[in-house]
Amino acid sequence: MPTLNPFDILLGAVGGAVSRMAGRADNPLTAEMAPTITRAIVEEIAADPAVRHATNAEPWYASRVTWGAIIAAAAPIVGLILGHSLTAEDQASLGEIAVALATLTGAGLALYGRWRARTPLRLK
Repeated sequence: MPTLNPFDILLGAVGGAVSRMAGRADNPLTAEMAPTITRAIVEEIAADPAVRHATNAEPWYASRVTWGAIIAAAAPIVGLILGHSLTAEDQASLGEIAVALATLTGAGLALYGRWRARTPLRLK
């Protein structure tokens, strides 16, 4: 039996809520409108970084916890290779550099994708 992550559960709950609202007489929402409205709400929720973070749905490389663990695990090895150990301040600096590089990479990929796109963006 597959397990659902909190993000999928949240999106399913939104779909269920919109469908239930379509069945009520106290609003103008019809059953025909429900799928379109659900899709629009789900897209908005999925695009919100705060929701992705709160549900642990961000990719591994966007997780500060993951980068912290990688740096903490690599610090003793780097110390052995270089002949000295990294202080907590050095490790924190490496973490900040990793986050900055990930941000720069993400911005670069977004720009590249937009420049390479063949059709303009439009709302459906």
